[in-house]
Amino acid sequence: MRTRIAGADGSVEVLSEPRERLQVALDKTFGLTHRVELVAGPNGLLRVTRGSALPSEIPAFSGLREAYVTFTGDTDVLKLKESRLSQTFSTFSFPNALANTMNGLLAKGYGEVDYRWRDIVTTVTSPSNFKTLERSRVRFVGDLEELAEDQPYEEVSDHGDEKFTYAVATRGKLLTITRRANLADNVQGIERSIEQLARAAARTLAKRVWDKVISNQAYGVDSLPVFHTDHGNLGAAALSVASLNAARLALFAQTEPGSDERLGLSGPFLLAVPIELEATAREIKCEHIPGSLTYEGNAWYQRFGAVGERIFANPLFSDAGDWYLFDISRKVGILEVGFLMGRQMPELFVADDPRADSAFSQDRVVYKMRHEYEAAIEDYRGSYKAVAA
Repeated sequence: MRTRIAGADGSVEVLSEPRERLQVALDKTFGLTHRVELVAGPNGLLRVTRGSALPSEIPAFSGLREAYVTFTGDTDVLKLKESRLSQTFSTFSFPNALANTMNGLLAKGYGEVDYRWRDIVTTVTSPSNFKTLERSRVRFVGDLEELAEDQPYEEVSDHGDEKFTYAVATRGKLLTITRRANLADNVQGIERSIEQLARAAARTLAKRVWDKVISNQAYGVDSLPVFHTDHGNLGAAALSVASLNAARLALFAQTEPGSDERLGLSGPFLLAVPIELEATAREIKCEHIPGSLTYEGNAWYQRFGAVGERIFANPLFSDAGDWYLFDISRKVGILEVGFLMGRQMPELFVADDPRADSAFSQDRVVYKMRHEYEAAIEDYRGSYKAVAA
């Protein structure tokens, strides 16, 4: 049997009975009002968006206990086991349905935390295993030759690919749901736990990406720190219009690998600062140069967006005077991130067979959250750092 539900927008959704209806009811019990959808950005990175509303005709359960009893038929909440009704659904047991709901909460919470690391990631890959990956950055190709009549074209020569390496790692946590949580109808406790897991997952990935520039890690091609005088992208001046001009000139002057041809990087730019410099950064983007008595025009007016949306006070920055300027045009690489099998989002799933081990002996079900990825410096030419006292 299937049920047709008309949405407020005139759309029609078909839900199977009773499996999908029970899942919607469980989702609503935990405060989910809309489906969670993933949208890919221009660099292939996924962002969480709010999808269609859950059908209004399906009510939420009154609490966790009612949901558990409805799924299992275990009216006395004797154990976290599969029973009666759930046997009809095969693998669609209460622990698995709860995992589906918690994944929705996890994705929602993960999407609400933004450390702007996606802005400086220019390449996304999907490694199939944990082996060390060797990535090549193709070097400079010279100007095209002018050819006389019947003159053969010259083949591009082996121009010495430059290589860097990285390997994906696994990160995760365990979350246990106990029989006591069911008896106590502890919906809010589970919600808070998932919220904290989502924030932890978002923060851990952001730290891994941003730490490549914060700690000035070595660039795999030449083994020099990514910000180095030899790279022409390291300054020492405090944040000001003048120092931003110097940073912009430094980025513009970066050359093609293995040549003297300028890249001419001209933005758009991301200005990343510690919170101590945010007010200064927002003053700099004003129409007139701060402190100017002649109302001199400011070349940085609206260069970070109409309302300064590309000025980012990064909570991961601890040095109060250091600031960064990134060319995020994607004309050159900055950072690469590889997600195992392309799974960009953290995932929650049942870690134990709900019919065995701790599910029976300790009246609990264990959920495992896993996130597998790694980041690496792709190139230094689009990044500038000022280490100011």
